[in-house]
Amino acid sequence: MAADSASKLSSYGFEFRNWPGAGEKAAAHFGLSHAVIVPASTRTIIVGGQLGIRDDGTVPADLAEEVAVAFDRVEQSLKAAGLGDDAWEHVYSVTTYEVEKDGEGISGVVGPVARKYLKNTKPAWTGVTVKGLAFPGLHLEITVQAYLPC
Repeated sequence: MAADSASKLSSYGFEFRNWPGAGEKAAAHFGLSHAVIVPASTRTIIVGGQLGIRDDGTVPADLAEEVAVAFDRVEQSLKAAGLGDDAWEHVYSVTTYEVEKDGEGISGVVGPVARKYLKNTKPAWTGVTVKGLAFPGLHLEITVQAYLPC
């Protein structure tokens, strides 16, 4: 049940846990935690589903750009709720809803983009493959929960 001491959230009393052996290896490989212990007095930000839609209402044809836009929308939401430039380092739970592209899963694109935003934070993460999202042509929707320091 190794903890992730490198996460900024650890300094606020969060504990990141993984089951021994294969669980620790999988968590390290995917950059996530199997369980997060949240302190009792935590103020929580809940970010509803964010999509990879540009400001002009278009969806990028390039999947990596769509994913980056969706992650940026989450960051904008976290900042609007009161976090700063390190907003993603306060995220302890992520859910992604993913639509296959060209008959294949998109985790190979989502993972590298997520690592750029999350840095040392390894949230609990659930990825769900779905048939479609709110608008045709979209491949990713992201929801998160984050800690808002007092």
